[in-house]
Amino acid sequence: MGYDSPPTQGLPIVSPANMLPVQVVGREVIAPDVVSIHIVLPGARQAPAPYLPGQFVTLALPTPRETLYRSYSLCGDGDTARPWELTIKRMEMGAVSTYFYDSVVPGTLLYASLPRGTFTLPAHTSAETPLVMVALGSGITPIMGMLRAINRMPTERQPLVHLHYASRAPDVEIFGDELAEMNPDRTWLRQARYYSAHGDRLTPDAILERSGSLGKRAHWYMCGPESLKRDVQARLTHMGVPRNLIHSEIFATKSGPAYAVESSGGVGGRITLADTGDTIEAQPQETLLAALERSGYHPEFSCRVGSCGTCKLRVLAGQVNPVGEALSEADRAEGYVLSCIAHPIGDVTLQSGGGSGGAAVGAGHAGHAGARALVRLGAFVGVSALLFASWNMTNHRPTSWAAAAPVVASPTVGPTATPTTSAHPTATTATVKSGSGGSAPAPAPTATPKPKPKPAATATPSPAH
Repeated sequence: MGYDSPPTQGLPIVSPANMLPVQVVGREVIAPDVVSIHIVLPGARQAPAPYLPGQFVTLALPTPRETLYRSYSLCGDGDTARPWELTIKRMEMGAVSTYFYDSVVPGTLLYASLPRGTFTLPAHTSAETPLVMVALGSGITPIMGMLRAINRMPTERQPLVHLHYASRAPDVEIFGDELAEMNPDRTWLRQARYYSAHGDRLTPDAILERSGSLGKRAHWYMCGPESLKRDVQARLTHMGVPRNLIHSEIFATKSGPAYAVESSGGVGGRITLADTGDTIEAQPQETLLAALERSGYHPEFSCRVGSCGTCKLRVLAGQVNPVGEALSEADRAEGYVLSCIAHPIGDVTLQSGGGSGGAAVGAGHAGHAGARALVRLGAFVGVSALLFASWNMTNHRPTSWAAAAPVVASPTVGPTATPTTSAHPTATTATVKSGSGGSAPAPAPTATPKPKPKPAATATPSPAH
């Protein structure tokens, strides 16, 4: 990557907002240009926080030049007694994926968000709940976590699963060997592989033909390019498949720094915040998020590349471009946009700036700012105590600890990082991630950094925003 020093050498004392310090304890190359890394709380053995198979986390890599953010799927089966597993494919000119492939080793310290996303198994997965799963390339990563969870279920509870998985060729397939060995008796898992090098392409016709009558009553899970998701979903809707049975996750890729301003987009304009009456001048080519941050506001964000949906804000008047593929149809209808990629086209009115302003906020809002400061302080103290307790629960210290970057102090976790779990959403789920896999915008579950007992494999989070 051409850095003068290792990218994460000398991490900041306080972690980015809503993120935890984590440490890599394992690394394995599982396919050409594909690496799986295993992550824990520093000094621990278990997952940094509970998660559901299919969810994702956003990683932050502070570098000498900028902080890079990317979101990746969790590939594990939900067992919190084991580290998080993330599988990352090195992308051409991909700054973060290349760093992970070339430089991340046991002992490396990083920052991670809490698990997010609603691309998860139905709340009550059972033998009466057939599933059709469609993945292209690295889109297999969130689906692999679900398959591993089903593989652990008692035989009488395992649903019938049809997996449609496309790769360029067998020798570059991600998880190919593990999938070949999974359920050899084919009691619950039926697989159809598609290799473009052999002329066998993944198409809606091929998927629906091989799925047969199962397709009309199954839950559908799709992770791949937007065009594939859109075409399959249109066919399913025409067949009469209920929208609440269709779940999609779009993986998006982006090279270079996460903070780079796009070379095309809006022309600038005035941003008005309806809740405070404040106005901000957006510069040409500046995103809503960049303009708000420059003016002292602190809206939520995670990936900064339009992948995770965390940064969505509601537009009450005016136009922006683009809106963002990670949003559900319901969000779009209500006027939500992804502030990290949306450029204002002239004057725009937002419902809120998503956080307190600096110079832009008048003295009349000082009381609210003080309250927010107290909340942040309370969150900092609480998370610090939880991390301290977690470290005291184990005497594990990786052998590479001494060679890692300086020890990171307890993180500051923003007031919005609160834990929740509930039933699966009742509307079409659409999610996006950068790199491998992606997920519909949803805030982090209210899980705390302190590991909790293993959740049931069938539990799912609600799409709280």
